[in-house]
Amino acid sequence: MRRVSLLSLLIAIALSAAACGGDDTAESADTATAGAATGSDTERADPTGDGVDATATATDSAVDTASAVDTATAPAEAPMPRSPAEITDAAATGEGIITPLFNAPLPVGWTETEYLFGGEATSYTTVGELIEDGVWTAEEDATAPYRSRMIVRTPPAADFSGVVFVEWFNVTAGTDSSPDWGYVAEELARSGHAYVGVSVQAVGINGVEESRLEAGLVDTRGLVVRDPARYGTLEHPGDAFAFDIFTQAGVAAAGAGGVDVLGGLEPTHVIGMGESQSAIFLTTYINAVHPLAGVYDGFLVHSRGDGAPAPTADREAFDGSVQIRTDLDEPVFIYETETDINLLEYARARQDDGPSVHTWEVAGTSHSDAWALAIAGGLEADASLGAFIGCQTPINDGPHHETLLAAVHHLAAWVVDGTAPPSSPRIEVDGLDGPPDGELTIVRDELGIAVGGVRTPVVDAPIRTLSGDPGGDEDGFCFLFGQTQPIDPAALVERYGDIAGYRAELQAASDASVAAGWLLPDDAATMVDEEAARAMDLGLS
Repeated sequence: MRRVSLLSLLIAIALSAAACGGDDTAESADTATAGAATGSDTERADPTGDGVDATATATDSAVDTASAVDTATAPAEAPMPRSPAEITDAAATGEGIITPLFNAPLPVGWTETEYLFGGEATSYTTVGELIEDGVWTAEEDATAPYRSRMIVRTPPAADFSGVVFVEWFNVTAGTDSSPDWGYVAEELARSGHAYVGVSVQAVGINGVEESRLEAGLVDTRGLVVRDPARYGTLEHPGDAFAFDIFTQAGVAAAGAGGVDVLGGLEPTHVIGMGESQSAIFLTTYINAVHPLAGVYDGFLVHSRGDGAPAPTADREAFDGSVQIRTDLDEPVFIYETETDINLLEYARARQDDGPSVHTWEVAGTSHSDAWALAIAGGLEADASLGAFIGCQTPINDGPHHETLLAAVHHLAAWVVDGTAPPSSPRIEVDGLDGPPDGELTIVRDELGIAVGGVRTPVVDAPIRTLSGDPGGDEDGFCFLFGQTQPIDPAALVERYGDIAGYRAELQAASDASVAAGWLLPDDAATMVDEEAARAMDLGLS
């Protein structure tokens, strides 16, 4: 059963810094025991004065990791990776799945099952210096018991590609959010990729007492309190153990956890992904933990800033810009919006494309946008939806969704058969040569459209100006939602003449985007139809 109101969903998704119940469909299963071991976003840019991550402090304080593991012992000498000690189908318990915020509908014909899984998790310490090239070294530290949950969504067996995407749930709103599922469920469905979403961090399970959200808008009490009959046995020892929890979830998704969580499907490749705060943690995971664990076959790092926590999960331990290490065999696809590049200062951590790392910087996009607000409520994406969260300026309704679909498509091909994605030009930025704490500004053309980056019809044949820059509401979370500004109708007539002229330029831009690989053909065709209809509404005839 769904237990989040539409208004709460809309507001919560927005306030989650673009993070973002459902019914169980599988029959109950007994608790199964697998074998033992087998082998939070802090951004440097802080327009609000106390951190982009609304719950960064709350996350750290929600569970005092040190006190939680006072009695923890050094881990046994066992090869990585470990698998969960037990995995239990949660069907027929409690009130049903508490679905994360930003939840796109389950595709037709798909199955959704929630599992509770747990055992012993390991934390890490840093070995040596944390350096900007991302070649970080970690070693195992302490152990502590944990029990979390994963939501598994699978296509019909005949459609399954063999690829499983595992999302690190975002917790910036003070509760679990699944922004990547919200943005890319469409591509997962049409390509037949399975999905696993995981409560990796402490806040999703334990909750927070306070957040920057207005009281009552989102239930931040945590899974354990919200439905004790279903989730009362969950426990999380703190975010220092989140990395190993993500590893163990990946082991289960790969079919090696002792329980067939995919319902008979046989996975061939497992890809980790996370957005915003989760992308920051995923950066650390890739740089320090993945070389030890080796579970994932590739990664989508979606909308990160320039920094990352230490392997201890300490968000203050490394005060600098860090890249993704380039000495790995597994592909890493970094997807960045305009907001990420300047406001969250990802531009300071840029790196050249290479054999294992590719980055897309997408013009006309913002960290979160109208799509993020629309998907949860089954609404049409429109810039006016920002009013739901108090934004005075129309929010961005640009091509974040469509280009991310293409990115996921390319990443899957890269992982499966080694076909690297097309390279993206970088968005032009002023200020990189200035002081480390100086402002970064995106270079824009006469219409205010970013210069460079991944190009799409909405920025190359524009009828409105799309930007990732704040729209004037910096005191709230609206600064992460960019803006959409109109172009004077007379200027449109001067540029295009009539609707036929506009359609010709729009189609040419669409063809160029598809040829470059930045849009998939079906999504480009939809974009052309939508923009042409919008142009007619604006008076082009």
